[in-house]
Amino acid sequence: MINLHRELAVPAALNTQEVKDYIQECLLYKNDPENNPKPVTSQSYRNSDILEAFDRCFYGKCYLTEEKFFNSWKMDVDHFIPQNENPALIYEWTNLYPTEHKANMSKPRRTPAAGYLDPCNDDDDVESQIIYTLTGFGGKPNFDPGNPDNQKEVNTANLLNRLHNGHDKPSVQSTADLRHGIQKRYIEILERICEWRVLAVNTQLEVQKRNELKLLLSRNSSFTMLCRSMPAVIQLNEEFPDTFFD
Repeated sequence: MINLHRELAVPAALNTQEVKDYIQECLLYKNDPENNPKPVTSQSYRNSDILEAFDRCFYGKCYLTEEKFFNSWKMDVDHFIPQNENPALIYEWTNLYPTEHKANMSKPRRTPAAGYLDPCNDDDDVESQIIYTLTGFGGKPNFDPGNPDNQKEVNTANLLNRLHNGHDKPSVQSTADLRHGIQKRYIEILERICEWRVLAVNTQLEVQKRNELKLLLSRNSSFTMLCRSMPAVIQLNEEFPDTFFD
């Protein structure tokens, strides 16, 4: 996960009268369920202006796994606070996140006590509060809380481990493609580092390879935080602390 900045402007599809009426019905039902009908919504939250806003704010990536897609149309829309916990937030812009389908299906439908770190919340820092590592030859991604006493961090690390590595035999198999994609990126970065290291400094080819590496490690690329945890990449950032990480 990376820290993100959501656009303040709410997409127009979330400001329709139908949406406003639904939210009002939710509040009435919550306050007096005996005298108000349970609200039913028919409007989709997968409108083009919402998905286009996702592209601008989330780099076309799943906010949980950092798998990158050509655009957000390929992903599900996840509710940070699930619909069954608070239906009034079904159209709340700050509650909507682009999520890869398998990750969305594997995420528990109940929020654990203390909740999760929110990458769009300035009070949470998912880049420093979670420790990202890869074991083996770019094989198994691991996520640990920076502070084991912080339940939010523990919950978030547990969720990321579940989504990347599975929690039972079927889910271990269904997440294999994700781990394979991470391994391919790991190998690609190692190869680029090896190619770049043998070049004379400030030649055209050296600058090109250096820029390619910076792009692979940018927030706009897949699996940013896991790739930045690679020992070879950490060494790069120690040598050029103001160059490689955007």
